[in-house]
Amino acid sequence: MRLPVRLASRYLVKRRSGTLVHLISGISVTVIAAVAAAMVCVLSAFNGIEDLVKDLFGTLDADVAVVPRSGAVLPESWGSLLDDVPGVASWAPVLEDEAVVRADEAVRVASLLGVDDSYNAVSQIEGAVFEGAYVLGDSSRDVRCACLGLGVRSELSLRSDDVEPPLFSVSAPIRGKKLARHRERAFRTLALQACGTFTINADLDTRYLLVPLRTAQELLDREGEVSRFEVKAKDGWSQEDLAKELETVMGKALGDQGALLSTLTRDEKHKFITQTNQAEKWATFAILSFILVVAAFNIMASLTMLLLDKKHDLEVLRAMGMPLHMMEQAFGLQGLVINVVGGLVGIAVGTALVLGQAQFGWLELQGSVVPAYPVRLDAGDVLGTLAMVVVVGGLGSSAMVRHLIRRQAAT
Repeated sequence: MRLPVRLASRYLVKRRSGTLVHLISGISVTVIAAVAAAMVCVLSAFNGIEDLVKDLFGTLDADVAVVPRSGAVLPESWGSLLDDVPGVASWAPVLEDEAVVRADEAVRVASLLGVDDSYNAVSQIEGAVFEGAYVLGDSSRDVRCACLGLGVRSELSLRSDDVEPPLFSVSAPIRGKKLARHRERAFRTLALQACGTFTINADLDTRYLLVPLRTAQELLDREGEVSRFEVKAKDGWSQEDLAKELETVMGKALGDQGALLSTLTRDEKHKFITQTNQAEKWATFAILSFILVVAAFNIMASLTMLLLDKKHDLEVLRAMGMPLHMMEQAFGLQGLVINVVGGLVGIAVGTALVLGQAQFGWLELQGSVVPAYPVRLDAGDVLGTLAMVVVVGGLGSSAMVRHLIRRQAAT
């Protein structure tokens, strides 16, 4: 007579087990739950850091940029073609180049961004201005306004306690004139007022200053030319879909000249940062998975004690005709239950901690760009953690049970 595995499992479970077996099983569930909760929290923290980095480094960028495939500039007139591209909510021309910035004796090289009024609609620059106003001014005035990064302003020692915004100058090489021959005359210099200051992060704050587009074109001798077009996508359009649409529509409109254009999404601009964060995230996931493997030994200890406790019952079941593979299934089921229960409890605890941090900001960051540690819960991370717990614990339990039962049967 052979007993079905369900009946055998029920028989083994209902039989009174020792206190030590229950204790080890409880410890196993706790350890698995702790590791699962840690995996959810750590992965969510990496998600939050990734979002924060994208937000900080993407403050000066729109969703997609139309850039020259070769060379440094594009005709500004090509921007009118963007109005006919589906998925384009707004766009802005940008002219970028290096310039020498001087205030009294302080001199440094910075990246000059020439933008117009439409730049507000495609970027988040206004939210980054903390002092003065984001007013670039009219290029027809004798003195134009500029918005400087906090690091650039600090290095130039430009104070903001005066009635009038402080003056400084920007200089750029005149194309065609060699510095060795013409020296100071090889540079074109314009005077500006520091009307505003923005802060994003230490890298961008020490690199950029924003000036009116016409001023940048005059300084760089790039009349009617821009470095790129920053394009903001409409709701429901992804960066990748908009980039493909831009290349298709503008390529057809420009004909052979369309080959001169290329597109870059915001993620592609900051590809190195994104890839680095992803590599760190999955390396951490792999390390925690190894910790999960170590934690699985607690389950093996629990199953070992359970097998020793049920040794007499196993002999009875064998005498009644129960095959070894049914015994393996019965005890393997106990290990799987420990893993599933521990994984579900851990995921529930980890999810609660992540949602609580996102809502209430329990872990604060003093003096940082954000008040609390950023986190973002991702369904893929949760399911991946549960799958890892079940697979690692299930395979480990099955292998351990198979080894122990066959060893006992041989004795």
